[in-house]
Amino acid sequence: MAIEQDISTLSLDDQFMILLHKKIMNKTGSAKRRAKKYYVDQYKKTGIIPKPLLLAGRGIMEGRKCSGRPRALSCDVKNRFIQMVKAACDADDDNFIYVTRKARKITIFHQFLEEEFEKKISIHALYRLVRQENLHLYLKKPDFDELPAKGFFNPEDIFDLVQVDGCSFQYIKIKDENGKWRKPQVIEFYDTGSRYMFVLELYFSETSLNALDLFTRFLLYGPFPKKRIRLRPDRAKGFLNLKRPIHELNIKYSLPDGFYMEPDFTGPRSPKHKVHLESSHRSLHHFVDPYH
Repeated sequence: MAIEQDISTLSLDDQFMILLHKKIMNKTGSAKRRAKKYYVDQYKKTGIIPKPLLLAGRGIMEGRKCSGRPRALSCDVKNRFIQMVKAACDADDDNFIYVTRKARKITIFHQFLEEEFEKKISIHALYRLVRQENLHLYLKKPDFDELPAKGFFNPEDIFDLVQVDGCSFQYIKIKDENGKWRKPQVIEFYDTGSRYMFVLELYFSETSLNALDLFTRFLLYGPFPKKRIRLRPDRAKGFLNLKRPIHELNIKYSLPDGFYMEPDFTGPRSPKHKVHLESSHRSLHHFVDPYH
């Protein structure tokens, strides 16, 4: 049976080396090397044995708090990260943007955090926080719970439902007419029944003018059937202003049991109302995502 050694009679250097050994003896690899360098530098700088080594010598493993080092993540950063991850998979949560499952990565949230707090944040600490808080459930949460298990869309006849939506590029910027770098925005008209894209164009915003321009091109695409056509834009301000031209179009061209264009706007913050386009947007984000 080993006898506990009294090191108080030894020189300060010897005491330091013994206590350092006790502190890092269970560590391996780079963690061991970093800890050793940190305490050696502290001892050389002050000539005093760091308090964590003294506590480790008495069997108390206190870690970063007693060492005087700041926490890897502040409480504000921790709370904000957890809030972002939980809100990213809930389209009705206003605390963060909705992010599809395959793009819901720690590297993406890391970028948003550094931009929001305007400082460097340890991505390794975020990975540890995900494990500690069991946030994998939110990172891997399916996008649309109401879809059937096999992933089929609800069937629609051709021209029964035309979806309209925009998708902003997250990782690509191009110069506008003023020479400024801006993220392009894709706006499209998509037929649910035939899976056909009537028109698709790049703009820099979903303004009323851009929405009307693409709506005009959609009307000029070809003849429309004599039936009720549901047009489903989302609730962006530019698309909401299409109500008047749609109404005027019906006043001029609609007949009983014939052509009629019905504005069928999605609910507020309801991507599930246009899952077909959300699926294509997810593919687009993955195509331009440098971290995918």
